Amino acid sequence: MRVAIIMICLFVYSGLTGQNFTLITTGDIANDTTNTNGASFVDYDSDGDLDIFLSNANAPFGFNSLYKNEGNDQFTKVDAGEVTNMQTITFGHCWVDFDNDGLKDLFVVNAFTNIGSLLYKNLGNDKFRRVENYNTGKNTVLGFAATWGDFDNDGLVDLMVAHPAGGFVGLPTTSNFLFRNNGDQFGSFTSMLTFPITRTTAAFTNATWSDYDQDGDADLFIGSGPANGTKSPDYHYKNLLKETGKTGFQRITDEIFAQDSLDGQTWNWIDYDNDGDLDAYLTNWGGSLGGIKNNLYRNEGDTIVRIEEGAIVNDIGISLANVWADFDNDGDLDVYVGNGSNQANRYYENQGNGNFKSITKGHFVEEKKNTWGVSAGDYNNDGKVDLFVSNKTRYVAGGDINYLYRNDENNGFNWLIIECIGEQSNKSGIGTKVKLTSQIDGKSVTQYREIGSNATFLGNNDIRAHFGLKTSKRIEKVEIIWPSGQIDVYQDVKPNQILKAVEGKSLK
Repeated sequence: MRVAIIMICLFVYSGLTGQNFTLITTGDIANDTTNTNGASFVDYDSDGDLDIFLSNANAPFGFNSLYKNEGNDQFTKVDAGEVTNMQTITFGHCWVDFDNDGLKDLFVVNAFTNIGSLLYKNLGNDKFRRVENYNTGKNTVLGFAATWGDFDNDGLVDLMVAHPAGGFVGLPTTSNFLFRNNGDQFGSFTSMLTFPITRTTAAFTNATWSDYDQDGDADLFIGSGPANGTKSPDYHYKNLLKETGKTGFQRITDEIFAQDSLDGQTWNWIDYDNDGDLDAYLTNWGGSLGGIKNNLYRNEGDTIVRIEEGAIVNDIGISLANVWADFDNDGDLDVYVGNGSNQANRYYENQGNGNFKSITKGHFVEEKKNTWGVSAGDYNNDGKVDLFVSNKTRYVAGGDINYLYRNDENNGFNWLIIECIGEQSNKSGIGTKVKLTSQIDGKSVTQYREIGSNATFLGNNDIRAHFGLKTSKRIEKVEIIWPSGQIDVYQDVKPNQILKAVEGKSLK
C-alpha cells in the first residue's frame, strides 16, 4: 500500500436525538463505585448471556469485580475466589478460552506488585485456578493492557502484554511481553524475546490484534501515547507469517497511520464504509493539552488516507476508549468514544454515505465524568448492542459510579448475532472474519466483522459478531473465514436470531 494524505470531506451534523440508551438505576451494578479502569462484557459462565467484569484500582490496592447476569437488567456480584478477593492494582484484563476447553479464561494485568500479572483458568461454577507456570521465563510481568491473538495460526491463542516505560506501572521498566501458547497440560507459554515487539521501550498503552491487510495472519497495533504534552508515532507490526512461512514481525513505517504523531491509546480496525476492507480509528489522550483530536483512516484498497473533515476527527477530547457497533441496526457501524477528565463522551452515528452525525442529547453523551473503560455487547439478547461505561476520578477508594446503558432504540430494524466456535482454529474464534450479505435500501450490502479479544481500552467487547439489517428480511449469504483457512458459506439465513457457527460443521 502506498502512503497518501488526502483531504476528504466527512460532514457531521449535530443532532439532538438519534439513539436511545436507558440508564439502569437499580441493582448491584447500578451502584458500583469501584474506581474502574477496564470493563468487559463476557459470558464467563457459558449460559448464553453476557456477564460483566471490572478491573479496579483503589488505593493502596483494590479488588476486581465479577457480575453475573441474572436477566431483567439485574447483575449479582460474584465471589470468584482469588479473582475477586486479591488486593492489587489491575489496569487491563482480557478474556479468552486459551486452552480450548469451552470456558473463557481470564488474564489480569497488574501493576506495582511483586506478583506480576496473572492468568486464571476457568473451572466452571464460578471457580478459577491461577495458572502458576504460564510464564516459563519466571519474569515479573507488569503491564498496562493485554490482548489475545493467534499470531502463528496454530489454533492456540497467544498473549501480548503492553508495558509502558518510565515506571508508570512500577519498576523495573521493560519492553512489552509476547507469550506463545504451548498448548500443554500445564497451561504454559514461551516468552518470545527476539521479535521487535519485545525489544523496544516506549510509553505503550493499549494493544489490538487485527489482520488489517487481510493476508491471513494477525498484525499488531500498539498505542504509545506519551501523555506528557508531546506526540509521537505509535508502534505497529506487520506479521510476516504469510510472506515468509515463519513467525516474525516487521514494524510498519510506510503508512500514513504509522507516521502521524499521536498520543495514541486505542486502535480499532473496522469496515465502517462496507467496502470490504478495514479502516482504522484511534483515540488520543492529550490530557496535559486539555485534549486533542482523534484520528480516522479510510482504507481505499491500494492506499490508506487520513480523514480531515468532520466532528469525528475534529472534536477535542481527552479520549481513551472507542467502541464500534451497529447500535441502531441500520447496516453500518457507529462509534462511541469515552473521554476522561470530566468531559462528556461522544457518539457518532454512521449515515451510510461516509458521513457521521454527532449525537449530543441523552445521558450517555451529556454526563461529564472521567471515563476510562467502555464495553459494547448485547447483554439482554434482544439484538441491540448495549454499553457499559466505567468511570473513575483518582487512585483512591470511592471512585465515580459506573453506568450500564440498555439500548432501547425502537426503530424495529432486523439483526443477526453469530458466535464463532473454532475446531481447527482456536475455540474462541479469535481472528475469524465474518461477512454477511443482504439487501439494504434496495442494494446488496456486504458487512464485515473480525472477531477480536480487545477492541476497547483495557477490556473486552462481546466477541460475538453482531450485524444490523435494517428492514431486510432475508440474509443472502454468510461467509466465515477461519484462521485455519477453512471457509464456510451459508445461504438464505433468517434474521433476528442468535446463531453458533462451528468451524467446518454448522450454523445454527
